[in-house]
Order: sequence, then C-alpha cells, then structure tokens
Amino acid sequence: MSFENNISALRQTDGELAEILSNRRGVSHVEVVNTKKNIPSLRVNNISLHSLYDPVKEAEAWVKFYKGDIDKEASIYVFGFGLGYHLQELCRVTDRLVTVFEPSIDVLRKAFETVELTSVLSRIKIITDCSIPALNHRFSVLHHKPSVTLNREYFDDIHAKLRSREAIRRGLRILVVSPIYGGSLPVAGYCSSSLIKMGHTVELIDNSRFGDALFYAKDISENRQRYNSMLNHLSSFISEAVTARCETFRPDLVLALAQAPLAAGCLDNLRRKKVTTAYWFVEDFRFMEYWKNIAGHYDFFFTIQKGQFFNELQGAGIKNYHYLPMAACPDIHKPGRLSEDEMKYYGSDLSFVGAGYYNRRQFMRGLLDFDFKIWGSDWDLHSDLARCIQRGGARIDTDEIVKIFNASKININLHSSTYHKGINPFGDFINPRTFEIMACGGFQLTDRRPALDGLFEAGEEIIVFDDLGDLRSKAAYYLDHPEERNMIAQRGRQIVLREHTYENRMKEMIEVIAARGLRQPLWPDEGEEVEGLIEEAGRDSELGKYLYRFPGKRKITLSDITDEISRTEGEISGTEGIFMLMNEFVR
Repeated sequence: MSFENNISALRQTDGELAEILSNRRGVSHVEVVNTKKNIPSLRVNNISLHSLYDPVKEAEAWVKFYKGDIDKEASIYVFGFGLGYHLQELCRVTDRLVTVFEPSIDVLRKAFETVELTSVLSRIKIITDCSIPALNHRFSVLHHKPSVTLNREYFDDIHAKLRSREAIRRGLRILVVSPIYGGSLPVAGYCSSSLIKMGHTVELIDNSRFGDALFYAKDISENRQRYNSMLNHLSSFISEAVTARCETFRPDLVLALAQAPLAAGCLDNLRRKKVTTAYWFVEDFRFMEYWKNIAGHYDFFFTIQKGQFFNELQGAGIKNYHYLPMAACPDIHKPGRLSEDEMKYYGSDLSFVGAGYYNRRQFMRGLLDFDFKIWGSDWDLHSDLARCIQRGGARIDTDEIVKIFNASKININLHSSTYHKGINPFGDFINPRTFEIMACGGFQLTDRRPALDGLFEAGEEIIVFDDLGDLRSKAAYYLDHPEERNMIAQRGRQIVLREHTYENRMKEMIEVIAARGLRQPLWPDEGEEVEGLIEEAGRDSELGKYLYRFPGKRKITLSDITDEISRTEGEISGTEGIFMLMNEFVR
C-alpha cells in the first residue's frame, strides 16, 4: 500500500511527477537490500545509499551534523532523495520548506514503493530536472553524500546554479556597454537604471562620446574600404577601453546593446576570464545582418524577433538565444502636464514621431486632410508632406517626444520598411514607440503585427489598423469619441506599467541567465576564503556561525562584512561590533 498512499499524497502537490512515477517501469539497476536492523536500504550501481546496519540512526546523525545549517537559513535544499530516511528526520526537526533535488526517477519510484513517505510529501518539493526555484532568502545545502557520489555531474551543475542565484539575489556587478549612436543608445541607459533599481551595482560605458569621431570618419573619406578600416580602429580602441574598465570594475556580467562596438577579441578575452556576456539585439535581423558575426561570441543573445529569426540562428549553429521584446521606461515615458503654449506647439489631432522611411513617406500622404504633424528626420522637405513636417525635419530629443505623445489626440505608429508602400506584411517585432506611447498615457493607432498577440489585447488596450482606409476610418471615429479613446489609453498604460517596463525585461534577462548558470569570473581574488575562515574559527563558534551568512561568496573582504552589517536591521551583535571597530582602524 505504500506506493498508492505515497502517489496519492504526491498528487496533492505535484501531479505531473506523480503521473511520471506511476507510469515508470524497469528499475532493475535499483536494488532494495535488507539491513541488519531489518530495515530496507538501497543499492544503485554497487553504491549503498544508506547504512547497511541502521539507516534510521544514520539519518539522525546526518541531521545532527547539519544542525547549524538547518537552523541558519530560511530555505533548505537537499541533494539526494534515497529512501527518504534523512528527509523524514529532517522534517521532524524543522518546519521550513525543504526542496529535494533527485535526478533519478528510478530511485524515486523504488522509494515510493518501499517506504511510507506520506508524512513528509506535503512538506517537501521534489525537483528532478535542472531547474532552480527563485531565491528570495538565504539557503543551506545539505548533501546526501551517496546520492551526490552517484550523480556528481548533476549535483555540481545544480550547486553552480544555486551559487549563481545567490549571487544574483545579493546583487551582481554589471557593466552595460552602449552603442555610439542610434535607437539603442537611450535603451542602454534605461537598462542601467532598471538594473540599479533591482539592487545590482551597475556601470554604464556611454560610447556616445565617440560620435564625433564616427561622423568625422564618415565625412572625411568616400572610400568605403578606408571608412571600414577607420571603424575597425575605433572599435578596437573602444574594446580595449572596455577591457581596461573590466579589469578595475570586475563585473560578473557584461551587457552590450545593439551596435555596441565590441570586437570579437574583446569578447573572447572576457570568455577566457569566465565573465558572462549578453547582447540585446534590438534590431530587425533582415535589415541588420551583422548579427551573424557577433551572436556566437556572446554567452546570451537576446532578440526582439523569433519565428524565422530563431530558424536562422539555429541554422547558423547558435543556441544561446532568447526572445525579449522592447519596453518603456516609466521614469521617462509618463503623463505630463503641459502648458497652453506647449499644447499648441506639440499638439495635433494626429501625429507621427520617427524617421522618414520609404513606406512612411508613401503612407502618410493619405493623411494630409487631417490636422497632422510629423516629427523627426529623413523626410523629403520638397514633397507634399512638407507642410506637416515640423522644425525642418530636425531630430527630436526624448523629452520633446514625451510631450508630443502627451499632447496628441492620436499617435500614429507605423513600423518602418525600406521597400513597402505601406504596412510591412512580414513585420514580426514591436518597436519601442508602441510601449512608450502607452506608458505616456497616449492613445495610438498602430499597424497590425502578429507580435502584438500575447502582449496586448487589440480593441481593449491598443487599436490596430490594417491599411490606410482602416486607419482613416478609425482615426475619424476616435477623434469623435474622446472618452472611449482615453479609456483605451489608460488600459494600455496600466498593462505597460505592469508587464512591459525595462525593469520587467531586465528581470527576465537575469532569470534566463540564472537558469542556465552564471559563471564565476576569474578576476584576481581579494579577501579570504570563506570556508577556510569558518574552519579556522570553528563551525560551532560564534564567529564561524556568523560567517555562514556569506554562502554565495567564495572569498570575502572586511568591506563585504561591514556592508552586510550596515544592511541588517536591529542591534549589532558583539561579533559585528568587532568587525565595525576593525573597519574604523583600517580606514
């Protein structure tokens, strides 16, 4: 009856695993053996998972050995299930949630057949794959040594991922590298500020300072080969500067935005130092093909397109990709109160903000009978659109763009194309304007794109158009229905604030990196080995127990300790007081 009872109990917390165990057959390599105390033990590949004399007493000793770890942290992770004797004893001495990692379904099946586990199955979570739960607290890892010996590679991987998650929970050192110019330049700033809000230590390398050099190279020579040579020299210089900064800043992660000028040699050098690198390719892969030369040099390659782009990446042998759409920055893209003069200057019934790509030049001619303003560069000032183009086609900065989004009754959002006369039927990404207009509380009409599905509910949070006639009809309707227009805009703003901010995106990015494992960089070490200090002080001593606070660090400095004390609420203990006094002496 043990198996049926155990499966029934497991179904209450993990129906999927219960189904897997119920259907599992063929576990001949997992052998139940009788012990001298007439209690079952388990043998796998000639390794005994429990004492062959008294497994229960062995479990009691195991719990006693880990008593300090059990009492110390809020979360407990156990490596290895066996027949569960140690888990039953563990659940008798703590009421904390216990997570057990066990890769062998055969071992679990035999345990469920052999031992009555119903008393603990509601108290433990069993993980059989390489997934790691989110860490909200410090944790202790308890090793069931025979299980670890049996599955050394699996548990080494899990331990590395747990260390990664602990490092992320405590805060990473992240170097963000911007491009020299372009649409992803402000995105680098948005990513940096979001990561800081999340508790990470962040430094932004703003390469816009090299803009003059780049444009000078473009102006000084009409020879394409010579221009490319100058670009390569500039890229090499910036890459060396990034490498030099890495050596002093010592990041755990380097995040580069689209067109960040990092040479392959720089990235390969960071890989040798085990620094994790990520790239956010916020571009159309069909138009910007340089991804083919860089994607393989990064540990993680984030994209704003999937579908065909994923097929292209797979075909190029690249496996490190992940879909991450654009977003808005609520600190920048937000509703604002405009003066009467500002409303008159920036406002109109219809507006468009963006560069004058071919499809936009063609399409916008169909809106000339509306009160319509066009803002941005690269428009033909000699065309019939000239009377709508503001400020002679000058570039518009972010502050003014936000005012336009706020002042316009309807913001037109037509994604760019260099070879269509209107809507690109193959458009498979969402531009940042989609999110930014909504974050400002602005109402928009955007061209229909499959990528909108799953992000917004058309008709409720955003209004889409299929062609010029549809746009004209909907523009006229919503100009006549301001209350409905404002209601849709507010619903759109709420979902953007909830799900589509750069902080949302950075959390997802870090989660993807954590799930696959963050490498430990090989920067020259500072500080003392934590384990060595604990051993020297004595695991049961006051100092030894205190040093257990640093499970995610291999080495610590006095500064690490005093920073931790400063973040802790309540009275300072005697040990903490000594550390703070020492810190005063070394200043």
